[in-house]
Amino acid sequence: MAMVRYTAYPLGGLQQQINRIFDQFDSEIFGSHEGLGGGMFAPAVDVKEDCDAYIVHVEVPGVKQENINISLQDNTLTIRGAKEQTEKSEGQFRRVERSYGSFARSLSLPRTVDGNAVVANLEDGVLEVRLPKLEAVKPRTISVGATRDTNALDATTQQTEGATQDNAPEGHPS
Repeated sequence: MAMVRYTAYPLGGLQQQINRIFDQFDSEIFGSHEGLGGGMFAPAVDVKEDCDAYIVHVEVPGVKQENINISLQDNTLTIRGAKEQTEKSEGQFRRVERSYGSFARSLSLPRTVDGNAVVANLEDGVLEVRLPKLEAVKPRTISVGATRDTNALDATTQQTEGATQDNAPEGHPS
């Protein structure tokens, strides 16, 4: 029996075309330098934004922490790694569905990322890279009337009370 590589997504070509269409829309926000590097496989990537940071999740099951390299240069986040095939067993494979080898993913980021505060964590086969936003671009709440001059209000109140007492008829307290 000949070994046949299993294709998990028979419509993979169509999926890639659809992804390219959506990437065109995202390029307005994240730039146009995103892409896959050379390698045998490309781990799935999710990019999420909240008010404080951009969070990138990369599925890298079976990739050791020491085999992952993350760099940020010119607002391009690059994640490189390698998944080694460690199983050496007797016999012939009849089906191979797992991917091995090196990978590289590059994502263009907005200029609002604080490159000095990036944090990465690998847990349960998912790499999380947290890219905090610069303080200047974070939303902030501005309270209305928080800086009223209370001394000016007290002086106005005292003047009003004094005028009321001066205009009161004789013998009648105000």
